[in-house]
Amino acid sequence: MIKTATRSIAAWCLLSAAGILFARPIAAALSPMMERVIDAAQPAFAAHLSVVDSRDGPSIAMTCIANRGIVFPQGRIVPIHGSFECGRVDALHALVPVVIFLVAVTAWPIAGRREAIGRTVASLVLLPCVVALTTPVLLLGRVQAALDPSSFRAGSQLTALLQPFVFMEMGGRWLLALVAGFLAIRFSSVTRRLTVIVS
Repeated sequence: MIKTATRSIAAWCLLSAAGILFARPIAAALSPMMERVIDAAQPAFAAHLSVVDSRDGPSIAMTCIANRGIVFPQGRIVPIHGSFECGRVDALHALVPVVIFLVAVTAWPIAGRREAIGRTVASLVLLPCVVALTTPVLLLGRVQAALDPSSFRAGSQLTALLQPFVFMEMGGRWLLALVAGFLAIRFSSVTRRLTVIVS
């Protein structure tokens, strides 16, 4: 356990440093995939994500291009093909689930080459899921909350977009990354056992 804890701390420090130093290019590389997830989740607008610098560091800003007329509660109307800034998240904050997932899969002990290959394959499948189900959900929820703030009133029924948003805001991002890391570890160990049995 001491070795695993030491590896976890070392992996966390190295990956966190990489995230801090390269937050802008990493966020820019992940933005096209996040745009596709947001566009697939709702028909009202097309998303455009860009990485912008602010006083507190780089942020992922989302501009929405309306696919139909959108009316805000304050009376503002966005015509079809009109654009509006619809949300932003801190780039470092957006990368934390990725770091948690990578720490889990790299720090846990690996028993042999077969398990290393299985864990790599599982990670390549699950990492995009972690990215797709964290920041895009937060951005979608913020737009939905702006369009329908009454959804958060006591007794209101949360929409299908706001339910995962609330879950993510309550710590679901970190939990999702840990669960995905656990699944990658389990997949690799099961794959290794099956390979041994078959051999």
